[in-house]
Amino acid sequence: MINLRRFTKFTLAGLTALSLLGGCSLTPQVSLQPVSVQNASDAKAWELKGKLLIRTNGDKVSANLFWLNTPDNTELRLTSMLGTTVLLLTQNRDGATLEVDGKRYSDLSPQRLLDGLSGFTLPIDALPYWITGQPMAGDQVEYDSLNRPKTIISADGLWTISIAGWQTQSGASVPRTLDLKHASAAIKLQTNEWQALASAQGSKGAQ
Repeated sequence: MINLRRFTKFTLAGLTALSLLGGCSLTPQVSLQPVSVQNASDAKAWELKGKLLIRTNGDKVSANLFWLNTPDNTELRLTSMLGTTVLLLTQNRDGATLEVDGKRYSDLSPQRLLDGLSGFTLPIDALPYWITGQPMAGDQVEYDSLNRPKTIISADGLWTISIAGWQTQSGASVPRTLDLKHASAAIKLQTNEWQALASAQGSKGAQ
C-alpha cells in the first residue's frame, strides 16, 4: 500500500504556513452549469474527474483527481482510493493556497507551491491546455492522421506529453490518457469525465 504521507513531504523554505481551517473548498463566485462545445478551447470553464499515477525516484503513487478550472478560480484536489483528500490546491486572483498533511501553505504562484513537494511537480500552468489536447505557444507538436496532437514537447524542453487516445466529452474531442515524462517524474493522467461549464446567466439555451 502506498504511503501517502511520504508523497506529501515538503521542503517549502520561505513559504507562509497557515493553520488548516477545516478542509475548506473553493466556491465559484458565479453559478456554473454544464454546456456542450464543439472544441475544448471554446470552454471558458470546465471540471474534470479522473485518475493520476505518479512515479518518481522509485516511488509510485496513485490518486483520484478532481479539477475545476474557471477564468477566476481553480481547484485541484487529489484523493486516495478511500476518498481521503491528499492534496488540495486552490487559486484565485489573490494567489494560491495548498493544503496538505494538515497544513496550509500560500504563495502568489501555484507552481512554486507544487515545486515545494519533495521530488514531485506538476506543470500547473500548461496542464489545463495539454489535458484538453491544446499545445501552448512554443510547444513542439507531432500530429496524428486526424490532425490531433499526438506528442507534445514543452517549449522549455522539460516535458514530453504523449496522448494515448481520444474521447468525446461535452461535445468536444478531448484526450483520454496523457503520459507526461520529466527528468524527475513520470505521470499518467486518465480523464474519466470532462465537462464544459458556462455561467448560468450567460448560457441560456446551451445544451
